[in-house]
Amino acid sequence: MINITNIKGISNSYPEEIEGTNEWYSCREGTVEYCDLYEAQEIFNNDGFFKGMNYHLIHYPDGEVHSPFQIQGNVYVEKPIWNNGIFNFLVVDFHEKLIKIKKYIPEKQKLEVITELSLSEVEDCYNLKLETTPLTLGRSGNDGFYEIVWPEKKKIAIGKTETVLFRDGDRLYLSEWYEDPEYHENVIVRNIQTGEIIEKSEGYLRRLPNNVYWKI
Repeated sequence: MINITNIKGISNSYPEEIEGTNEWYSCREGTVEYCDLYEAQEIFNNDGFFKGMNYHLIHYPDGEVHSPFQIQGNVYVEKPIWNNGIFNFLVVDFHEKLIKIKKYIPEKQKLEVITELSLSEVEDCYNLKLETTPLTLGRSGNDGFYEIVWPEKKKIAIGKTETVLFRDGDRLYLSEWYEDPEYHENVIVRNIQTGEIIEKSEGYLRRLPNNVYWKI
C-alpha cells in the first residue's frame, strides 16, 4: 500500500530534488508562469514591476514545509543550493538594485544575510548563480568568460559550450558538450587562479549527498 503525505501550505508547484541532499526538496512559488532570473530582470526593466518569485523547502520524510521567504514584488528568490547542512539563497531586489546572498539554517529555522552587493556589480543577471565550495557568486555571460563576482573579482576564459558545475577550492569543474556527430559531454577541471585546464575527460558528474560525486 502506498503512503501519501499531504503537503500543506504549497499549491500548484512540483517538488524538485536539491542536489547534495536526499532529505530536502524545493518548490517554486510565483504569481506568473516560470521565468528565470534574467527574464525577471527583463520584465522589470520593460514594465517597471515584477510580480515576484519564491521557493519553499520540504523535508523528507515528514513533509515539513519551511518557508524562509514570502512572495514579494520586484524580488526574485533563486532555487536554493545545499551547502554542508545549510541552504544558500541568491536573492535579487530589482527595485532596491541589490543582490543579497543569504543562508537558511533549517534546524534553527533561521535566515541570515551573508552579504549584499549592488546590482551594478554585474552587467546583467544572465546565468548569475551561487556555487560551492567555498560559496561563490558567479556569472557566465555567454561571452567566453566565467566571472566570479563574490567573494573575489575575477574573470576566467572558458569554451563556448562550457558550463560551470561547481567549485572545489581552487579547482573549477565544468561540463563541455560537443557533437561529433553524436552528442557528447566532457568534464573539465580548470585552475581558478589561472584558468588553465588541469584535467579533461569524457563523461558526466552527478552530485550526491555527503560530498560524493559520481563520474560516469
